[in-house]
Amino acid sequence: MTQEIDVSLVQITKKFGDLVAVNNVSFDIPKGKFFSVLGPSGSGKTTVLRMIAGFETPTAGDIYIGGERVNDVPPNKRRCNMVFQRLALFPMMDILGNVTFGLRRRGGINKAEMERMAEDALARVGLKGLGKRHINQISGGQQQRVALARSLVLDPTVLLLDEPLGSLDLKLRQAMKLELKHLQARMGTTFVYITHDQTIALAMSDTIAVINLGKIEQIASPEELYRRPATHFVASFVGENNKLMAGRVTRMLDDHICEADFGGLPMIGRAGDELKPGDTVDLFIRPEMILLRPGKHENAILGKISEINFDGSHSLIIVDLLESSRPLALNVKLQHTEEAPEVAVGDVVSLSWRWDAANAFHPVDQSHIEKEA
Repeated sequence: MTQEIDVSLVQITKKFGDLVAVNNVSFDIPKGKFFSVLGPSGSGKTTVLRMIAGFETPTAGDIYIGGERVNDVPPNKRRCNMVFQRLALFPMMDILGNVTFGLRRRGGINKAEMERMAEDALARVGLKGLGKRHINQISGGQQQRVALARSLVLDPTVLLLDEPLGSLDLKLRQAMKLELKHLQARMGTTFVYITHDQTIALAMSDTIAVINLGKIEQIASPEELYRRPATHFVASFVGENNKLMAGRVTRMLDDHICEADFGGLPMIGRAGDELKPGDTVDLFIRPEMILLRPGKHENAILGKISEINFDGSHSLIIVDLLESSRPLALNVKLQHTEEAPEVAVGDVVSLSWRWDAANAFHPVDQSHIEKEA
């Protein structure tokens, strides 16, 4: 069954003078999905959103919304609305006044119908019956939902969200990301969410496009992105990782599995690039995917615990590798369960992992890229 596409970008490029902010980007967003564009500051993600909204015009390429080419359509004529990080709600108005603001500007609707539509939009975001309250009488999370209702009342094909959770405190942001996901699923409106916060993107999205330096690095489901990154940048940027640098491939176990030497230690991982024996690689290993066992075990790497950091549900354990000819250490995330081994600083332990828990890529120069939390 063919999915209906709400947004389509076809070979979009955007230049500001000599700066190429977005470079030949193409992707489709299916109807009713939660789609996120994830990347660090300066990656081009906000420029992509502004071009979809109509605030910027592509230098080259085409944008389609609901099957209509919209390159030359002004923002107020497009079937999309935008929710900004700064919500720009009007404190002098009550909630109903804020939600009906766009309808009043559009015109052609009587007051009773506008209020009915606004009440319906408020009910959709869980604020039924609160229309007469003023903005300063409700919580930050409720204000967030008012901003959503103000956009949804205009019945957009696509709702664009420019990091609207960024201004919330951590606890409220954690609660709102799940609430936003549930709202989207219940309403069925297509959401396009721009963020540098990978925890938000991974938790909420059906699909994520990772962008870097104006180019798409990978488009995939959150699980695919996390477990099978397509590029060195994605492996480095998404999630927590151990990064072992400048190993040398000693053999290919098959087309997708390599063994690489790091200071005399053989380590296995998924070949993220096309690799061959003799190639230099960086190896990325998720801390929670490493199995830690006290003592010495066969087919495992021997290490000594140098540090244990308690972090609520788990401890982050730093293990110095004992059999390497160069200083190497791995971070291991040990969940606090009944089965978790009791360990202490100075203990000798064995480390192992499945081959697909590590990803090997040719090294790249990323000294100019800041990884954001």
